[in-house]
Amino acid sequence: MRKPILALAPFVLLSACGQEDPQREAVENAHDVAMVERMSKEPFKPIIPHAITEIDIARYGLDKPGCSFRKPGEKDPTFIANADEGFLRVAGDLKRYAAKVESAQLPGNARSTYVGLASWVDLVSLPDKSGGSDTTHWPAKLILHDAQERVAFMSEGVVTCHR
Repeated sequence: MRKPILALAPFVLLSACGQEDPQREAVENAHDVAMVERMSKEPFKPIIPHAITEIDIARYGLDKPGCSFRKPGEKDPTFIANADEGFLRVAGDLKRYAAKVESAQLPGNARSTYVGLASWVDLVSLPDKSGGSDTTHWPAKLILHDAQERVAFMSEGVVTCHR
């Protein structure tokens, strides 16, 4: 009777060799997933918007009721927003963004968030330290996110709305 038991011993040893530590395997899998995620991200590139000039505003009919964001001391706006769309000049091109209807509504029927093909824009109201703002003019921050949800540009300034 001892021979059948001894005959099975190599199979028992081989089957035990095939079993891995489940915790070790989970750690290795998590490491592999993290490496793939790191490799699939584009390198970060800041997005530098330029002012939208009066010529652009006249050429593209951007003088509709809405809001515009200006950096401190700038005459021309960096971002123009209305009820349906927003505009930002990047690398010489005027980029169009769709209004996110679920976002907060601003005076002039503009929205606080606009979504583009590869980025999105948030207009965030800031506290008014001077006490001189009203519902059509207030301090704000423009935040531009890239496609991978990183902040690619941020600037404080002033939002001015007109109807």
